[in-house]
Amino acid sequence: MRTRLLSAVVLVLACGATVRAAEGPRPLDRTELDRRVVRIVYEAALLGTDVFNDKKHDECYRLYQGTLLAVVPLLDHRPKLVASVKDKLDKAKGMKAAEGAFVLRDALDEIQNEIAPNPKSEPKTDPKVEPKKTTTLWDRLGGETGVTKVINDLLVVAIEDPKVNLLRDGKYKLDAKGTAHLKKMLLEMVSEVTGGPLKYSGKDMKSAHAGMKITAEEFDAFAALMTDTLKKNKVAQADIDELMKIVGATKASIVEGKAN
Repeated sequence: MRTRLLSAVVLVLACGATVRAAEGPRPLDRTELDRRVVRIVYEAALLGTDVFNDKKHDECYRLYQGTLLAVVPLLDHRPKLVASVKDKLDKAKGMKAAEGAFVLRDALDEIQNEIAPNPKSEPKTDPKVEPKKTTTLWDRLGGETGVTKVINDLLVVAIEDPKVNLLRDGKYKLDAKGTAHLKKMLLEMVSEVTGGPLKYSGKDMKSAHAGMKITAEEFDAFAALMTDTLKKNKVAQADIDELMKIVGATKASIVEGKAN
């Protein structure tokens, strides 16, 4: 795994060196530069997914961070994109490796979605860099429309399930305004961790659930309902597995109570 990580970093640095050394009669034009950047971040995202799923969160974080730091200087012709990527790099610094990796992955996806070359201009022998091959989990979940439906369906069953105890034995009341706010927070959260356009504006997981004394059993019951709801909405099993791994990574921050 360390060899693969080193190879990825070498690939990034080699591309940067090639660009810097491209002096003389045939310098790289912006189109070619963009194509190489897209390939770099795409390969880093693929490798990082494998590393993260092996629970090597620190290595995944460093891979994403190193890739972004290497390609940012190559995006000087896209100041808005550079500003957004730097903002995510700064944001990730204050997070745990697992959470920070999601933010940095969002930056990689943003670069791909922003500058991916037109599929018609891509060589047919290299389909990996085509935008249709780099769709985010957010896209595969159905985007805002699909995720909103899943959230709506999930809350209907979660509120009624005593194993979940969503309203904490009646301590919390969900009126129309409260329900709308909860749905908004869930939508933003899913978007941010799956490569969507919406940014989470709420508290971190530990602060948001402080004092609720949510047990591991209640968390697992909610996760089971979420899995069932995704299946009923015809989400692919591979995408369900990917999303539930993300959800599972938040368990330590949410659970604080003991089973009755």
